[in-house]
Amino acid sequence: MNPLLLSEIQSPGDLRGRSLEELEDLCLQIRAALIEKVRRTGGHLGSNLGVVELLVALHRVFDFRRDRLVLDVSHQCYPHKMLTGRYAGFDRLRQTGGLSGFCNRSESPYDVLTAGHAGTAISFACGLAEGFRGSGGEEGDPWVVALVGDAGLGAGNSFEGLNYAGERRPRLLVVLNDNEWSIARSVGALARYLSRIRSSRTLQATYERLTDLARRIPVLGDRLDEVGEVVRHVLVPGHVFEEMGVNYVGPLDGHDLGGCIDALERVRRLDGVTMIHFLTEKGRGFAPAAEDAERAHGVKPESAKTEPAAATPRRSWTDCFGRALVAAAERDARIVAITAGMPSGTGLAGFAERFPGRFFDTGITEQHAVAMAGGLATAGRKPVAAIYSTFLQRAYDQVFQEVALQGEDVLLCLDRAGLVGQDGPTHQGLYDLAYLRALPGLTLASPRDALDLERMLAAALERGGPWALRWPRGAAPERIGGPAELRPELQPGTAERLRTGDRGAVLALGAMVEPALAAAERLAAAGIEVELWDARFCKPLDLGLIADLARRHSWLATVEEHSLNGGFGAAVAEALVDLELEQPPRLLRHGVPDRFIAHASSREEQLEECGLTPSALAAAWRRATGVPVLEASDA
Repeated sequence: MNPLLLSEIQSPGDLRGRSLEELEDLCLQIRAALIEKVRRTGGHLGSNLGVVELLVALHRVFDFRRDRLVLDVSHQCYPHKMLTGRYAGFDRLRQTGGLSGFCNRSESPYDVLTAGHAGTAISFACGLAEGFRGSGGEEGDPWVVALVGDAGLGAGNSFEGLNYAGERRPRLLVVLNDNEWSIARSVGALARYLSRIRSSRTLQATYERLTDLARRIPVLGDRLDEVGEVVRHVLVPGHVFEEMGVNYVGPLDGHDLGGCIDALERVRRLDGVTMIHFLTEKGRGFAPAAEDAERAHGVKPESAKTEPAAATPRRSWTDCFGRALVAAAERDARIVAITAGMPSGTGLAGFAERFPGRFFDTGITEQHAVAMAGGLATAGRKPVAAIYSTFLQRAYDQVFQEVALQGEDVLLCLDRAGLVGQDGPTHQGLYDLAYLRALPGLTLASPRDALDLERMLAAALERGGPWALRWPRGAAPERIGGPAELRPELQPGTAERLRTGDRGAVLALGAMVEPALAAAERLAAAGIEVELWDARFCKPLDLGLIADLARRHSWLATVEEHSLNGGFGAAVAEALVDLELEQPPRLLRHGVPDRFIAHASSREEQLEECGLTPSALAAAWRRATGVPVLEASDA
């Protein structure tokens, strides 16, 4: 038999009949390939290095053409992709037209779920298992396997799935990959419980010895069973899961390939739902991970690190927010900050260090984080909940009931609001304007630069009530337009004029002010002057301004980094309808079309795809004025 080479694997069937030594060598090949290729393309390195042996064992023991594998979040799917015939695609991982950094149904039948959010795998797997119930004939029903991290297990949805599965007992295996980290270190009571299980692998033996000792103490008499139950609660691993009707096995070494294969073979013989608990090391085999596992979670491409720095480097929107919030908290002791498992990603690491008693990391529990913010506000605090736009979707009901309906002084700060480049559709924040502007009483704003981010943050905290601020991924311009003292007050529902003109009018929101201004300046160079406004607020709108512009111009344009369905442009369109004008202006809406935008090498490529560049905007507005686009330089 030929040597087992990673580059030649076409399907998991190539693992059949191979010795343990060959499979262990394959794990070394996978780990080396991950370090080489992910460092070149960028991506999630630490999580993938930690699950190499687990995924090799799973694909060796199960046949996932018949059985099904669901990866929670799926940022740990790279070894899975290599084992299912996609090794060659890793030179273009997370690049335009290349492999997705997450499981993706369009890539392979082995990717059951296009995923990117945590805590959903068990519930989805329950649905698969129920759907396959009774379909297996003499072989029995197919196995459904959910691979879940310890942080994802703490999400409420995971408990809902386990609660259901324990009652219905479908043919479901939950593989718990316990590395003590999500992006930041896992937090919460469940994390402490898992830590206690990790701390000793002799707990079961200890329980048996103590129970035997209790039987020999005459004074206990018929209370022996109660003593045994207390001891079992305190000492036996997995007791919580057993009480839910879930078989528990572990903890086991997730890097002992032979042990992993043997354990998976054994649990296949159990009935009902089983959780098998493996201990792994995030970033295993990559030296920098030992120093900082959080930084090793995701790495940037080597090419990005070697590009020359700009003459005047910009700060990221995330950094601008984090610094502004620390400054605000210095002035007001009532301000507290909340994150759902992402202190660094949302810019709150500095706040946590400066104000540890006023910082709350709830873990991957956006619902809890937002509802808790409502309670903090009721108690007289000023909570700022910093959550990626795509993840706030998970807490929409709490935004409605615990925040908006109560009129609480809660500030929601939405990072990654817009296109996100390499992370793709599961992580893009393209729907927050639509789902938030439907809620009465909520103020929804977006800054155009770092200066207005600071001003909007201060205004929201000073005025109170439910607010949401949104900004995109990437670098923020420090200042577009005049200094703070020359800018109009940030009164909700008021816009700011940046250019005058008589050939049309443009309302741009947030980060789209910069390309809109560049487009207007291109047209001005060609003798076409358009009026440009920074809308600043999506809700409430500046209705007086919209009415004035509609009467003075033959066309209006809106520019937003958001889905055109239900977003800022849609809000302006609704306002124009309500004006009931005899001759309403033509409305051009620029934003993200009604489709899922695939991952790309950069956010800039996606902006170009959506027509949100200065050249595309200038060309559209030039056509609106009736002046043909004659030269590429003008377009």
